[in-house]
Amino acid sequence: LLYTIKFECKDVRNVRREMLNVPILLLTSNVGSMFEEGHEMIAVWLNSLTSVVNKYKPKIVCIHCQEVGGKDFNISRNLVDSFIEQFLSLQVLEDFDRGRIHLDDDSDDITLFTALGTLYMFHKSLPSIYSWDFVDRIYKPVTDRKVFFQDFKQSTCLLRIKYPQEYFPEKRYSRKGYLHSRYLVGSKQLDLVNIHLFHDASNFTAKDMPDFYAGKRRDALQYVLNKLKTDYPDLQKNPMYIFGDFNFRLNTKEVIEYLCGGTTQSKTFENDALEGEIKTINYLRTMDRQAILKLEIKKFEYYDMGRFTIQAAKEFRKFDREFYTFVGDLHELPVRFPPSYPYSEDLSCGNQFLGTRCPSWCDRIFASPAGMKAIKDSPVEPVYNSLSPDGCVGDHKPVFLSFVLRINEEGNPDS
Repeated sequence: LLYTIKFECKDVRNVRREMLNVPILLLTSNVGSMFEEGHEMIAVWLNSLTSVVNKYKPKIVCIHCQEVGGKDFNISRNLVDSFIEQFLSLQVLEDFDRGRIHLDDDSDDITLFTALGTLYMFHKSLPSIYSWDFVDRIYKPVTDRKVFFQDFKQSTCLLRIKYPQEYFPEKRYSRKGYLHSRYLVGSKQLDLVNIHLFHDASNFTAKDMPDFYAGKRRDALQYVLNKLKTDYPDLQKNPMYIFGDFNFRLNTKEVIEYLCGGTTQSKTFENDALEGEIKTINYLRTMDRQAILKLEIKKFEYYDMGRFTIQAAKEFRKFDREFYTFVGDLHELPVRFPPSYPYSEDLSCGNQFLGTRCPSWCDRIFASPAGMKAIKDSPVEPVYNSLSPDGCVGDHKPVFLSFVLRINEEGNPDS
């Protein structure tokens, strides 16, 4: 009898030390135009999410949204409520019995408002889940589903940071910043950062001063990484995933030179004047004087936008260099999907570029060194791709990463 008891105890300990394979889905989506277009586009987005969850069968779903509520959050508030209700009612998520949803609703204070949202769902088969309390600085158990929307500021298991005002282009606040969350899943600590960096406001500025907007994004991202390293030194040993709308753009000047070499320029000016502020630049082929590119502040109309699709995406990867500054601190799987922005917001033209900006890979998923090691340790080949290639989900295509996380079954939240 004594022998039997010892054997059973040893067996239990071995089970606890076993590694679990936990499929995880990370997804980022700028949903601004989705809320402006309304229920039909939300339905397409939810159907696309359902498809990817059905295909990869994750046990952890982590979604980062930017521009929640669109340009006017107060007008779209009811639509945001409806979106969350529909999301939580998805049949594909019915076995996810624990979750935390945070939506920044602080739209009346531009010095704080980020318009960011995080949606984290955990499957019932998972071991204990804990979220980090950034005020009490302890882990607290996650035992149910909770939505923090109207009471967003009351949640202490998420950190909202707005960039200092001097980092913004022209030093004017906009809906940009980042959210930091930390979870303990079994033995695995995960740091998740939802980020939104500055866009290119003018194609002319991007062409004439390529480093102006890119430099602002670089400085803001460096600010985020420095703050994370300073405030949370243990990030070096635990996986961190920073994913969102980085607004990384191709070098507009070099792309135009590449596309329009040998052309001549025809310029028109504001108010039909002969000089002054430029309204339009047409790049004309020498042989027939046909415009192959029309450039305005918010217009980038190339005669063959299909050239930027997946068949030729590799042709333009050499112009996507904003990330290079952070190689070493951040890692990314090879990008083999089409540019994620800007797409038509017409429901019947979801696979066509909008013609407002040079197509670029704005929406990305990066990992810390420890985070990339966890990806490479996946027993199933990771998948890094964009979502809904033909459906219209707004001007940004969501981007996702699916892999299998290796964790011990039980962790110690007090360690």
